[in-house]
Amino acid sequence: DWLHGSAEALLTVTNILIVLGFKSAMTQEEPISVDKPRLLAIGAFILWVAAAAAGPQLGFEGHSAFLFGAGDLPADTVLNLPWVSHTEPVNALSIPTWAIHFSSVFEFLFAMSLIWDFAETTGNEKWKGLTWGMLPLHASGIAACTYHFFYNPSSLQFLVSTQAGLTLLGNITVAIAAYRIAVSNGWTLSELNPFPKSNTSPEGLVIDEAAAVPLKITEAKESTAILAAKLTALTLATSYAVKYGELGIDL
Repeated sequence: DWLHGSAEALLTVTNILIVLGFKSAMTQEEPISVDKPRLLAIGAFILWVAAAAAGPQLGFEGHSAFLFGAGDLPADTVLNLPWVSHTEPVNALSIPTWAIHFSSVFEFLFAMSLIWDFAETTGNEKWKGLTWGMLPLHASGIAACTYHFFYNPSSLQFLVSTQAGLTLLGNITVAIAAYRIAVSNGWTLSELNPFPKSNTSPEGLVIDEAAAVPLKITEAKESTAILAAKLTALTLATSYAVKYGELGIDL
């Protein structure tokens, strides 16, 4: 659980950076600096590698809870819940790991919505294709959560293959959408050549952020704090509802 949750946290960090990036691009006149997000992403990856390497030495075992199971209800309290009909198996996800999963799912939905709004802000409808292209990746996350909901039984092993297939499909559709966006902004395959044809030719030179600057700035529909509060509330409510609600179902 500790390795599962920490690895999933990398996806959460990625989704948060995507959401904040598009939100900033639509509401701020000055482009957001890439330095802080880059350092955050690198730092999160290094932290995860260190945790994965040091985990066994720190006494973490196969079913040790992520973040020490912070937020998990005591076993006696769980057994006294009126709807509980069975105990959790040893491989049940902890609240922190469920929270990481659901936060990733909700963040991805927020990102898809922001990208759709970005298309309208920039006047470039090709960005909406990116939202559609992200659907298989979102479905991949739903497949994983479904598998975990049933405590990862061998009878539902096909969901693992389904998740992998949807991830592959999503990577392809997102790549196609990105290509269409790039072409709509004047990009050509010849620009893959990092060297200009001559000292005076601009061909091959990459203009940072040129395709990401919107044609107009819009007022933020909600503040970052409200967005974070909404995400936190949705994540915690869903995590507790799923983890302890399913104990009333004969799985």
